[in-house]
Amino acid sequence: MNLVLAPEPAPWLSHLASLLTREAEVLAPWALPRLPDWGPLPARLRQAWTRRTLPVPEGFRVWGLPGWGAVEAGMRVAARSTAATFQARFTLRKRWAQAASALLPASVETVLAPALGAREVFAMARRRGARCVLVEDLPSLRALHADLDAAASRHPEEAFLRNHRASAEDVARQEAERVLADEIWVRGALALERLRLAGHAPEKLRRLHFPSDREQPQAPRPPLRHGPYVALLAGPALARGGLREALAALDERPQWNLWVRPAEGTDPRHLNHPRVRKVTAQVQRTLQQVDVVLAPAWCESHLGELAQAREQGIPIIATDRAAGFWPCRAIPRGDVPALIAELDALTAR
Repeated sequence: MNLVLAPEPAPWLSHLASLLTREAEVLAPWALPRLPDWGPLPARLRQAWTRRTLPVPEGFRVWGLPGWGAVEAGMRVAARSTAATFQARFTLRKRWAQAASALLPASVETVLAPALGAREVFAMARRRGARCVLVEDLPSLRALHADLDAAASRHPEEAFLRNHRASAEDVARQEAERVLADEIWVRGALALERLRLAGHAPEKLRRLHFPSDREQPQAPRPPLRHGPYVALLAGPALARGGLREALAALDERPQWNLWVRPAEGTDPRHLNHPRVRKVTAQVQRTLQQVDVVLAPAWCESHLGELAQAREQGIPIIATDRAAGFWPCRAIPRGDVPALIAELDALTAR
């Protein structure tokens, strides 16, 4: 049998057929059974319930855990900051791996698990001769710390850049899981290259492509000819995501407007800029009126706006930390002149 550990919802779970060639048992404590079509439920409740169901290929079975919602509710109450939320998520992954290792059946052939949720179950699986498949759905924590330090050095006034650091135990855990894995699936060219440089055999590394990565994108939108123009900052409006660089480019190019998604840690003063606007939920879903998507991130990130932009033929300007496997207009981290040059190239076409 094959076993998949899914301690929390994640995009890669929609593509299990690409990760495993045979059916599997999926341990997803948060997953709810599918609602019957005839049930007279309010639309909002049905939508919320549907988000907690996990569609899987034929032959796969999903096992949820009754009462798991109470665990998540307690986690949200206890974790009152973004840093605390991340630490709670990491702890949840570790506990789920520990529980699965204690219950691992002798007949297991393959175990698939996400980063920080694999070490104990991989160690047990290897003793039983099973294959271990790791999904690197989190940034490399050691590299993330170095990137945050670099961003904090450039922008010392941004105290939020010094708030997010994983524990030494979590860093060591992530690296140990890579050693135990027979296959490692990664979500970007940068992560792939880092693992190669760290000494991992190329034959064990796999590209975690989603359908939009493989499909041909739509033809590029017509060249931009008349301002004002709209740039959407991908991800939350934080310094780690390149907010300061985007604002600096905005000051140099008055024909551009910047749409952002505020989050915990966003300096309210940045939102008072006359050409900065909070993006609406509809624009986030459709990218209507967006001329370019910016991802000048300092740290490794996987941003849904880039996939949407590629599907719609919208230009993308990104650093290697955010580009994933998507083709884009590449710029170095922290390089405002390079960002301005790419914006100028779009309007000059």
